[in-house]
Amino acid sequence: MSTDRIRPVTMPKWGIEMQEGTVTAWNVELGRHVDKGDALLDVETEKIVNSVESPASGTLRRILAPMHDTLPVGALIAVLSDPDVAEADIDAFVRDFKPFDASFAEGSPAAVATPSAPAAAAVEAATDGGGEGEARVSPIAKRLAEKLGIDLSRVTGTGRNGRISKEDVEAYAASLQQAGSSAAVASAAGAAQPTRREKLTSMRSTIARRLSESKRDIPHYRLVADLDMDALASRRARLVASGLRISINDLLLHAIATALRQHPRLNAQFAGEELLQYEQVDLAVAVATPGGLVTPIVRDAANQSVQQIAAAVRDLAERARAGKLAREEITGGTFTVSSLGMFGVRQFDAIINPPQVAILAIGAVQERPVVRNGALAVGQQATVSLSSDHRVVDGADAAGFLATLSEVVANVTGE
Repeated sequence: MSTDRIRPVTMPKWGIEMQEGTVTAWNVELGRHVDKGDALLDVETEKIVNSVESPASGTLRRILAPMHDTLPVGALIAVLSDPDVAEADIDAFVRDFKPFDASFAEGSPAAVATPSAPAAAAVEAATDGGGEGEARVSPIAKRLAEKLGIDLSRVTGTGRNGRISKEDVEAYAASLQQAGSSAAVASAAGAAQPTRREKLTSMRSTIARRLSESKRDIPHYRLVADLDMDALASRRARLVASGLRISINDLLLHAIATALRQHPRLNAQFAGEELLQYEQVDLAVAVATPGGLVTPIVRDAANQSVQQIAAAVRDLAERARAGKLAREEITGGTFTVSSLGMFGVRQFDAIINPPQVAILAIGAVQERPVVRNGALAVGQQATVSLSSDHRVVDGADAAGFLATLSEVVANVTGE
């Protein structure tokens, strides 16, 4: 049987950091014909859900990854064929499927084993598919896992490129022991409270990994400032009275973008030995979704009006919560803004979103006692906390940005 009559569908690779994907929906039933380019299935990876297009025309003969299955990049997830291909030939194709050696090509499958032994496949992919010549499982971690009888496919690596270390294996072993102890205590008590275990989605796993790496690898420091919001609040009231849908956050985003143009060292990305400073301000705005936090980007925010920013944020937030953002809409930001003011939070600290070098956390706008011209008064203020990467952003740079932002916000005019 010529194998060109049987065509594999593998877990695609979108972006250099993608390691696995979770099947969220099949859009074609088994046995149906598909044309090349048809939407075959949906896969969740990192912070978005992407549609996987059929790589060829043919009949969908096998689905090897049912809904909610998580497979590594390059794993065989389905088989297409000409309609008259025998079932035995499909079986042989699945059994003998060989990985593609294209782990560094974006949009191409990476090296994995055949799906006939999923646990072994995950371990093989983890140990053989390292980045920059670095194995994804350290030798000592592999030996320890074998000694403890731990399946490495269930261990989340916290090292570079997801590398699994001895500490990762020890942490996983400790979690198993703790879970066992908790179950034993509950059993002894005779009336255990309900326990719910929830497998992390690809999005949540990616968030966990990236935030752990950021907190561990980036020397954060924070500066706090109170912004005088009276002028900004007055402008919003005028805009709303004129029939426009404008929030305080929209006005703040406009002010932040304006201030960043004067401080390109914060409107930047840190790439190894280089600090890439940008003239265009691409603001990443944190949005809470059912699956986790995503940061869609308002492009060229400094050259947009407040009304344009407001419309863009509404559109991006709605599609983020619906899981309909495209990859290019969440990558390439130059600065991130996160706000919890709508929950009444006065102040909080945010973790930098690498490769960016700073993030601004915005608290609630509140009436507070202030001193003006030597007299006590009541004014509207908001506390902001700027987290910066001390490797490339000095304290004076961060302080200068906050001073400029304070001035911009306090002197807002116009309709």
